[in-house]
Amino acid sequence: MELDLKNSDSLVELVLTKRCSKNGAVATVEVHRDPCPFALVEILRRDHTEQVASNCEGPIFGNAALIRLEHKGE
Repeated sequence: MELDLKNSDSLVELVLTKRCSKNGAVATVEVHRDPCPFALVEILRRDHTEQVASNCEGPIFGNAALIRLEHKGE
């Protein structure tokens, strides 16, 4: 997923929450930048988490969808 990765983690988490909430109520969002940028997003319903993973072409990691993040260039 392309985002402005120059923003703070909290802002990136907010953007991810907004985008992923289209699939259901977001339970948690965790942004990690090392070794490469990714986020773990958990939706309250497991089937909705699976839908987010499918939409972002990412795997399920525990109860969360793993979303690879890419910097959106200017």
